[in-house]
Amino acid sequence: MAFTQGVSGLNAASSQLDTIGHNIANSQTVGFKKSRTEFADLYAGAKAGLGVQVSAITQGFSQGALETTDRDLDLAIQGGGFFRLTDGQQVTYSRNGQFQMDSNGFLVNNTGGKLTGYPVDDPTSANPVVLAGAQPVAIQVAQGDLDASATTSGSMTFNLNSTDTAKVDTNGNAIAFDATNPKSYNWQTSLTTYDSQGNAQQVNMYFVKSATADNSWTVHALNKGNEVGTSNLTFNENGKITGGDTLNLSFNPNNGAANINANIDLANVTQNSGSFVVKAAGQNGYAAGSLTGISIADNGDVMGKYSNNQSRALGRVALASFTNEQGLKPDGNNAWVATTNSGQELLGSAGTGQLGSLLSQTLESSNVDLASELVTMIVAQRNYQANAQTIKTQDQILQTMVSLR
Repeated sequence: MAFTQGVSGLNAASSQLDTIGHNIANSQTVGFKKSRTEFADLYAGAKAGLGVQVSAITQGFSQGALETTDRDLDLAIQGGGFFRLTDGQQVTYSRNGQFQMDSNGFLVNNTGGKLTGYPVDDPTSANPVVLAGAQPVAIQVAQGDLDASATTSGSMTFNLNSTDTAKVDTNGNAIAFDATNPKSYNWQTSLTTYDSQGNAQQVNMYFVKSATADNSWTVHALNKGNEVGTSNLTFNENGKITGGDTLNLSFNPNNGAANINANIDLANVTQNSGSFVVKAAGQNGYAAGSLTGISIADNGDVMGKYSNNQSRALGRVALASFTNEQGLKPDGNNAWVATTNSGQELLGSAGTGQLGSLLSQTLESSNVDLASELVTMIVAQRNYQANAQTIKTQDQILQTMVSLR
């Protein structure tokens, strides 16, 4: 019987050494998760026992070290979850975030598996919405240009000098506003807007201090010499705006594009001591732009970056988790497939529920501890030698019995 016990021990120790060797071989594999050989004794009604068997090879899904890189498409999951990949036939799961964009705009790993995620409702929209509840699809980055968008709103923040005086002539009469006459206005600035074809339309703004009312100004907006909007600004004794806080622009760019109708928010304009200074100015229009690159946000949003300084969500990386990660079946190429033991995939966005956050320009290293594996290998080797010794001892006993006279 000792032969059977010894052989079972040799087989078990050999299996453990195989597992350790596999771990060591993949100590530099991105996203690799180490395994462990677990044993159970064999009795089958025998008092002395029949030896040992490999009861399971379990996987350890502990977090690997995070290392920064210089690639926008390198991703790491900090916390729970797996990347969800498809080759068109089978869905696999991985912690390896080494992605690249193929010739068709799909985000793929080194074996061609396509990263899946949630699509957006309208990729051509100025403000696409991610459909986080939809079925994940292979993420594809559209290579077309981003269409131009006309200005419809904007805002400006500036301070008007409270010590300024009205522009009057030698007789004390207010000088009529004339954009070509600098003596008819106190200050001037400009705001670039865009028409529906993406052409820049310069709007020049002139500020005239009232000659008849304290704390009152008139702003004249001109495009190509034509007045396209006006607003009367009033302030209280503390310099806070009390009226005219919206400048309505309306004009025809006269180039075949649609009329521009935009509301410029002036709610943060003040009238205090000090020089006229524009602190902030912006609007929501832009010219057409071509794709210059992509990046991935912490929540998994795939953001397209365009030459017109715009960015748009093109989709969102979907992460998957499982009730029983140990039930996942290794499928090679650093990936797993779901089984009945793992349960169905539980999908979600990064940072929700038990799913970790996503880090771009980062990779998760193997969670193999080389020092620990080498120590375990020494123990497994001694175990193998010890079991071999039991077989040798049993052989000597049998030889002694055969030699009896």
